Amino acid sequence: MGENQRKYMEMSGAASSSTRDRFLHGDLPFEDALKEVTGTDLDRSHLWHILEGLASERRTVAPVLSAHDAHILDGAAFVADPVAAASARVDRDIRMQNLVHESLSIPDAAERLGVTPARIRQLLAEHRLWAFASGRNRLLPPAQFTSTGQVPHLDRILPLLESGMHPLSVQALLTTPQQSLIVEGEAVSIVAWLTGCAGTDDDISQAADVFTSAQWESA
Repeated sequence: MGENQRKYMEMSGAASSSTRDRFLHGDLPFEDALKEVTGTDLDRSHLWHILEGLASERRTVAPVLSAHDAHILDGAAFVADPVAAASARVDRDIRMQNLVHESLSIPDAAERLGVTPARIRQLLAEHRLWAFASGRNRLLPPAQFTSTGQVPHLDRILPLLESGMHPLSVQALLTTPQQSLIVEGEAVSIVAWLTGCAGTDDDISQAADVFTSAQWESA
């Protein structure tokens, strides 16, 4: 089956049943099923990282509840769902792997902005760009860049970023529509707001307020 045909089948919903049947019958490896269902292409080293994360979480879970405590939680509709927990972990790790793949290295960011790598390191030190550690490298997520440079005015917002926030949380904070940022009747993200605004102090302050408030709410 060609790639274009596969994409068409996925869009039409026909592939999901076929993928399920082939996977359950042992005709489709897990990583291939993952790619067909989610569009995410992870090799086995990435899958092993996910498995290690699941094992780590299993080792650090709380001790088994007493029968009395379990009865109380059951009565309050608290249901332990290991499948949901594992799915959430896998989903988070897949999104993190995607973010790693999409992010720019320091030399790539320098080329994007038309400056030297030393200048990128200076902007990072001044918190006017944002990076996260990935192994021995620092990667700059794509939300802060346009196709030709940095998102306008974002360098005035990023210094407000709390240290220690997970990269996925920061990426979502910048790219998720915010109800208090309205353009032509539609909620827009901080990035979209900054890209389209005139850049007045009031415009920047409005985006900054959303940025800091969202961080405070998630703390």
